[in-house]
Amino acid sequence: MLHFDHIVVGGGLIGSAAAKYLAESGDDVLIIGASEPKDYADGDVFSSHYDNSRVARVISWNSTWTQLSQESAAYWPILQEESGIELHDPSGCLYLAPTKDAYLQSAPELAAKFSLKYSEIKSNDDVKAIAPELYFDRPVVGLYEGAPAGSINPRAVVAAQQKAFSEHGGKKVDDVVVSITKKGSGYVVTTQSAQNFECTNVLVAAGSFSRFHSLLPRPIAIETKTEVVVIAKVSEQDGKKLSHMPSLLYEIYEKDFDGIYMVKPARYSDGNWYLKMGLNQKTDKYCDQLSQLQNWFRSDEHTAYLPVLERELKGLLPTIAFQSLVTKPCVISRTPTENPYIDSMQDGFFLATGCQGYSAMNSDAQGKVAATLMRTGNYPKGYNHKDFAIKELGL
Repeated sequence: MLHFDHIVVGGGLIGSAAAKYLAESGDDVLIIGASEPKDYADGDVFSSHYDNSRVARVISWNSTWTQLSQESAAYWPILQEESGIELHDPSGCLYLAPTKDAYLQSAPELAAKFSLKYSEIKSNDDVKAIAPELYFDRPVVGLYEGAPAGSINPRAVVAAQQKAFSEHGGKKVDDVVVSITKKGSGYVVTTQSAQNFECTNVLVAAGSFSRFHSLLPRPIAIETKTEVVVIAKVSEQDGKKLSHMPSLLYEIYEKDFDGIYMVKPARYSDGNWYLKMGLNQKTDKYCDQLSQLQNWFRSDEHTAYLPVLERELKGLLPTIAFQSLVTKPCVISRTPTENPYIDSMQDGFFLATGCQGYSAMNSDAQGKVAATLMRTGNYPKGYNHKDFAIKELGL
């Protein structure tokens, strides 16, 4: 049985980043995680990073999220240059709402604390000066962050992190972990294909699947909610026309949806241009069983969510002729602390999960926090245990 210093369960955004930092230390590190399934119907575990665009802002909801985002934003250009993989577009981010909500009230203090710059949006005319293609059917206020805010390509981020990981001697097994068993002072990690690996430390970073497959020693307090995004194909002309557009976070609350997020068109591997938009719908579901979560990704239930997405997309960009609209199933995990869990559950056993829908933009820093905790028993400067503490179910 092969033995490693560290095994990371999950090869997504957080797991790949943590594994990279662990491998950089010179330790023997193994990632065990399933690749993106070619056909969702045949998949067993899934991730929401299976697309090419995600919002990236820096000023977030609290100090913890803001520091994570600031540190990651500073690292994306470095990772991009070292890997040769383009993954970051610093085209800015707009946060808009009909009124000055809690986020807009807290943003000035957070910006001052972390020496971050932004522009206040006082009217719809201010929005038009930045993104004239966007249309709003009501007055809005908000803020605009310039570079390094913008968007990131989550598929490219994972590829770049794993490239750096392998260059530092890290190894990866394409499989699904089904159990983790304590053995002496370490652990035995067993996969779906009946492979067994030993390690001193194990990190579970399997996204919303972390709570399933009997991976954790105790149940944790966390919600797993479905979401649906629309991938909208546009012409190359419109793709280039919108290339200046910042990412958008539009916090409105309507009878059938809330919280729009949108990322400008990007060119995908098929040569076409696609824009991504998502939101929370009142018909979203909560998954408490592994089978529920798997069926969500395997089925075509998400196609029924298109009407609301299409209506809002065309309302925001009325001058764009969309060539096709395709829905994709996603999922987010929400913790009662509203922060991610990055914590030890017992000696040598660590967990990193609880994206809140924000983790792609700051996944590198989250991985670094997890790796530092695993190697030193402490959190990096600026963070402490209460920022990432796990709440167990029933406690």
